[in-house]
Amino acid sequence: MKRRNEQSLAEAIGGLIEGAGMRERLDEAAFTAAWSEVVGAMIARHTTGLRLRKGILTLHVDSAPLRQEMVYMRGEILARLNERAGHEAVKEVVVR
Repeated sequence: MKRRNEQSLAEAIGGLIEGAGMRERLDEAAFTAAWSEVVGAMIARHTTGLRLRKGILTLHVDSAPLRQEMVYMRGEILARLNERAGHEAVKEVVVR
């Protein structure tokens, strides 16, 4: 049985990460590492500059047709990334 002031190690680490403001940076690193799994290898080869700030994921693509395709995929990308993170890390996807 837990005492009132006891918490699990996962809760303690989570609180430390949140308190230090590191959650977004850790999410960004995880998304960058898993990017090819989320969008596929072909799209991953043509995207750069993945950046997460205040819930807005910004990325750059190297062709106009691919940019248009990515604009249509924003909702799906957002859902996949948030599912992977386990919380609402991304509120908006901006493709440039």
